[in-house]
Amino acid sequence: MIRRLTAVWLAVLLLMAVPASAENVVYSGGKTYETDEDEVAPASYDYSAYYGPDAAYILKAPALPDAPALPHEVINILLMGVDYGVMTAGTGKEDIKNCHTDTVIMAALDLTEDTISLISMPRDTMTYVPGVQGIYKLNAAINCGETFSEGIVNAKNTVAWQLGGIRPDHYVIIAPPLVEKIGEKIGGLDMELEMTYVGTSGTRYERGLQHLDGVGIIDYARARTNATRNGDDYGRTSRQRAILNALFRKVSDDPDLVYDILDVLVENFDRYFFSDLSVADLFDMLPLADRLAEGSISDYVMNGELAMSMMYFTSSFFDQPLRQSIIREVYGVEVPAQRLNSHAYFNYLYQGGFSVVKAVRVSEKIIGWVKARGFEGEALREAEAALQNLVDAFSAVDDRLSRDDTMLVEKMTDLLKLAVARLVEQSRYPGKLSWQIVDTDKWYMDPDIERFFQIDWS
Repeated sequence: MIRRLTAVWLAVLLLMAVPASAENVVYSGGKTYETDEDEVAPASYDYSAYYGPDAAYILKAPALPDAPALPHEVINILLMGVDYGVMTAGTGKEDIKNCHTDTVIMAALDLTEDTISLISMPRDTMTYVPGVQGIYKLNAAINCGETFSEGIVNAKNTVAWQLGGIRPDHYVIIAPPLVEKIGEKIGGLDMELEMTYVGTSGTRYERGLQHLDGVGIIDYARARTNATRNGDDYGRTSRQRAILNALFRKVSDDPDLVYDILDVLVENFDRYFFSDLSVADLFDMLPLADRLAEGSISDYVMNGELAMSMMYFTSSFFDQPLRQSIIREVYGVEVPAQRLNSHAYFNYLYQGGFSVVKAVRVSEKIIGWVKARGFEGEALREAEAALQNLVDAFSAVDDRLSRDDTMLVEKMTDLLKLAVARLVEQSRYPGKLSWQIVDTDKWYMDPDIERFFQIDWS
């Protein structure tokens, strides 16, 4: 007789057991910008001299920190649920290239302590993507790539950045139609619903103990704007974890259900499932299941401030002490608090910081164009010095938002604009000199701010 947690673990493994390659899915989740070489510096021009190690992340995307040495042997698997595919309970995105990762969970398999830790990160978490210009929601990190596989790498790197450099070893991506089909195949789940509500399928559900079929499972898992209780990102992830627990209980009571789940995976792997794990990898992990004891699966949520930021985006900002304590408890390491990642700082960017970024980018292009054509003189030297002064001043602004620091940035921005205007006049730069963001309320559509712009921020 397979013990309870062994059955649970086998169910999880089977949910990841049919890898589908993402390498040949070509897309651009957000548009990228192509420039006219007569108006900007050639791609080979190196602007890195202006940026020190403490440069503002909005100017120079953060690098992925070195992975800390963990005291235990841990396998990290990044679990991502995407809003992709057509199902009875509503319609997700029609193309995988446009999907968001609306569920993000790092599963830490500790082979030393024989434990599993699940770390949930809210989809609306504001974040930087290592090596990618701009700021994004966590659920859109996967859209920051020219191909699906590149987007997956950036999603993995973003989670690693949030965890202080701790990398996912593998990833698993599942779309809602797969969960609906699995729910139907295993005969549904008995769930204690926390609310009365109408699902996206149009079905009304009553609070209390209910039996959910596949459609009902998806309705409950996706409830957010239609939720009558806890209708935010945190509430939805809590309900999703409740569904996982109910699934684990059912499979542990009837281990043969894993074969029904496998049938569904075999039928649908080419559309609704992606992973870099092989079957051999999964079976190598089975010994952990045999060593697990009751209570060895722990659940964590990186909660924080949930607020409207940048005018109208619902955003989540990690509670840094909580983030650090979760990493300490799960991995046994200390990581520094994140910088330039607070609600106040992002609002500062919206209220004026993005205009500074625009000024820096425009100046870089003009200075680069001038230098590439061999122009020399006092106007160029003054413009370069002004650019460096602004980069330094802007990078000195931190989450405390000192008034002295922000006023210095305003002064340096004005001086840079004057210096660059003189350079444009003397060098006969052929392009139009404009410091305006494409649309102040839609800064994310400006390619000077976002590397991948026009991403759907919903």
